[in-house]
Amino acid sequence: MRLIHVRIRLPDTPDAPESLKTAFLSHAAPEDKVGHISVHPGDEGELTVGFFVSAATVYAAETIAYTAALRALGSEPALKHGYVTSYSAALVPALFDWMLQEPEDGGRRTE
Repeated sequence: MRLIHVRIRLPDTPDAPESLKTAFLSHAAPEDKVGHISVHPGDEGELTVGFFVSAATVYAAETIAYTAALRALGSEPALKHGYVTSYSAALVPALFDWMLQEPEDGGRRTE
């Protein structure tokens, strides 16, 4: 499971994180293997959406999270004026170093 943070800018700070979690999750396809979503409103319309994705590589997980976020922004009335400012994996240094050495075929490590 990989945690991908998608950062979104909205005109106003949203007040219903639970309904936003449901909205973002509804735009992840079953084959995307998104297991859970967290939503953290920030100041001045910032929103951080955490996508917990089962994917073989960080790149694949980032692509899934970004695509699902774009679908939600394009479909949900509460999000229609929002846009993605960034998206990236939440990594700890040792894990990041290990993931840089992922097999080039995108397969899973068995070590």
